Amino acid sequence: MLSKKGCAILSGLATSFYFSTISPASAAAIIHSRDPASSANDWDPVLDGDSGAECADLAVIFARGTFDEGNLGCWVGGLFHDALINQSSGIKIAMQGVSPSDYPADLAGYVKEGGSDTCAKSLGTAVQTYNSRCPSSKIAIWGWSQGALCAHKSVGELGNAADSVIALGVFGDPVGIWQDTISYPPVPSSTKVLSYCEQTTPDPLCTSVTEDFPSDPVGFIDRLVAMFKQVDSTHMDATQKAALADLVIELPKQAKNQLSQLGKDIVSGHLRRWMLTPQHFWYGNDGTVNTAAKDMIGVYQGRR
Repeated sequence: MLSKKGCAILSGLATSFYFSTISPASAAAIIHSRDPASSANDWDPVLDGDSGAECADLAVIFARGTFDEGNLGCWVGGLFHDALINQSSGIKIAMQGVSPSDYPADLAGYVKEGGSDTCAKSLGTAVQTYNSRCPSSKIAIWGWSQGALCAHKSVGELGNAADSVIALGVFGDPVGIWQDTISYPPVPSSTKVLSYCEQTTPDPLCTSVTEDFPSDPVGFIDRLVAMFKQVDSTHMDATQKAALADLVIELPKQAKNQLSQLGKDIVSGHLRRWMLTPQHFWYGNDGTVNTAAKDMIGVYQGRR
């Protein structure tokens, strides 16, 4: 059984308002077998070369965010999976997360690499293999947070399979605050980019910063920890509550192992890269995944 550690944070007064007006995806709507907190492995029969493997109409691969467990994560990827299945009447969907053995989704991969390189390679290899065995399937690449950066990087790992990728979708995409130091491959014109960023209560990784943060490394980490401890967990399920409790410990622990990098980023004006604030974790619970699923189905229907 996968641990729930580090799935994510949702906090603040605005979060309480959001969660009081929405409901989690209904378990009854899920028609594919998966761990509801963490993982989906629909591509495995094809990737493993099983003789009876069935090709999907739309094959989706998702890269989870930093600290997420499993291969989808419990805050965005899993809920996006459910929303997509809910809206896919008549469309055979297969969803897969990037392997945790290739992509640990740790803070080091984010702050040192601008998105895990091994994630991008693993994702690209999976897409190439799936495409070689199911050439008629349409493929979509998705990611949240560090996973969005992985999705961008994977474009350079697709080879001839790039022609079958109809969409690249991202939630809370930090690529704009990394492009001055990392060169991400351009997305082909044949691939539709679908991007979702929280604007109402801004997600600082993809839009403006509205809060002041300390400019010293330890003070900055302490500020994040204080925000996490203010979480209103009333509307979280048991998995999310357990994950949140673990994250309050795990995030500062990993951040303190990267104090040198944090100090460099403060000096170079890149502190915003570290602003993993509560707003960055809302996409799975504020209805954004439902909008994204609808848009994804629309892209597929336009390309079938």
